[in-house]
Amino acid sequence: MITNIKTDRLGTASFDAKFGKMRKAQNFVTYPIHSDMNGETITIQSSHRFAIIKVASGETLMSANHAQYANTTALQCDIINGKAERFTIDKGILEPLLAFIRGTAGSMVGNNAMRVYTDNSNANLV
Repeated sequence: MITNIKTDRLGTASFDAKFGKMRKAQNFVTYPIHSDMNGETITIQSSHRFAIIKVASGETLMSANHAQYANTTALQCDIINGKAERFTIDKGILEPLLAFIRGTAGSMVGNNAMRVYTDNSNANLV
């Protein structure tokens, strides 16, 4: 279940979701899809989970729950230790998020007081 999709400070999408074996929904942010990326995957992170989603199939590889911010290293360790979750997000559930992400495309997106901007130029490829 994906709800509350919106644009965050860095101009990328953030949303609430409950995936796989999660007990309750968490707030996720999407990583920028910059100019040298092909848009075949999206990377998401919450305060306890990190995941990579294949856009075409919805196949997802998600870290286990971590007390502090999960990241790629945590995901790799979870894969090695057999704790990572693999599941497929139904296309009907994933498509509204992908459509929103496409709308955030831009080479210099973001709107914050620190004037930090993000290259999300290939977000339209998802």
